[in-house]
Amino acid sequence: MYLRDENRILAAYEIAKKTYSAFGVDTDAVMEAFSEIPISLHCWQGDDVKGFEEVGDVASQNLVTGNYLGAARNAEELRADIEMAFSLSPCKHRVNLHSIYAEPTQVKPRNELTAEDFSRWISWAKERQYGLDFNASFFTHPMMKDGFSLASRDKAVRDYWIKAGKGARAISAVMGSELGTPCVNNIWIPDGMKDLPANRRLYREYLMDSLDQIFEEKYDRTVMRDVLEGKLFGIGTECFTVGSHEFYLAYAVKNHVGICMDTGHYHPTESVADKLSSVAMLVEDVLLHISRGVRWDSDHVLIQGDELSSLMLEMKRGGFFGKVGMGLDYFDASINRVAAWVIGLRAAGKAMLTALLEPTALLEEAEARGDYTSRLALMEEFKNLPSGAVWEMLLLKTGRPLNTEWLEMVKKYEADVQSKRH
Repeated sequence: MYLRDENRILAAYEIAKKTYSAFGVDTDAVMEAFSEIPISLHCWQGDDVKGFEEVGDVASQNLVTGNYLGAARNAEELRADIEMAFSLSPCKHRVNLHSIYAEPTQVKPRNELTAEDFSRWISWAKERQYGLDFNASFFTHPMMKDGFSLASRDKAVRDYWIKAGKGARAISAVMGSELGTPCVNNIWIPDGMKDLPANRRLYREYLMDSLDQIFEEKYDRTVMRDVLEGKLFGIGTECFTVGSHEFYLAYAVKNHVGICMDTGHYHPTESVADKLSSVAMLVEDVLLHISRGVRWDSDHVLIQGDELSSLMLEMKRGGFFGKVGMGLDYFDASINRVAAWVIGLRAAGKAMLTALLEPTALLEEAEARGDYTSRLALMEEFKNLPSGAVWEMLLLKTGRPLNTEWLEMVKKYEADVQSKRH
């Protein structure tokens, strides 16, 4: 396994610092900038998107595979697992919650939840200086009629979920106010059809009316911001997804709300990096849900790769860090769930740091001169700059485990804590 050698790390960093300096990059300043850019961790990886409700035998709209030991069974365990993951990541952290993770003092309908039902989450986040983001859970519930919620033909169903959507915005506003950082309230619904609908417009009219009602009340953007998350298709909605990208983008522009772009929600050949500047320039707010789709929206654990690197480089080159929100969104029950979080956080962190280190100004100068030869050549050469040495220095400075040291810590946590959950 990995042998810690801090002298080697310090020496390698000094070389990297000089190398980057030759290209006009201050590595110390980059690490400082890195420390101010948050990544929101999705709580639902910790328990396979089950939540803590008792909803009975109902269909789930989220396909989670695997039965690895140690899933969190309650909020206390989930918070402990999140803290374990954060202790192994050098990133600045937020936490993304769904309404199914409420802790009411007595059982209540999902559409009657209030901020009080998340008071322990808020207190925990405040104590640790985490921001919170939020989502109403429009899935896995008896009031999902034939797979529909806000776009259902049944007015009683729509009204139920409209109330839930309004409540989620009120909860988000309290979270943002209490924590001093805007809470991003995201709306994703699984509504759609397996086969061809007779009238697509009908369902989108229902959805538009539902959204209009949800967004009636105005909140200060310093405490809460709304985004809509579109999707290409899902299992059981192969032919028709009501909340498509085009619908939500048009709605967002018209109604001054934001867009959530999930990297797994597009065709495999589409790139969110290519789309980001188009959307971020024209809508109120943008949130990225960073996932890894394998052939479809499969929500594999985020790892390093060309797609993630391209996305982070686009964030750097477009000046979107600090303006466009970033959150992780995947779930895998075939491996240790805390390890899944850590792998994703560290992958996102490495890609973000590498992007921040890029000598982008030199690329822009070459492009402005019309020197596309130099632009492409420099892009290639910059890929081999010693960002790994800066990453190790960042881990050392933040007191986070180096390289594979974190894996041994997770295995110990599994043996001491997770394996005892039955």
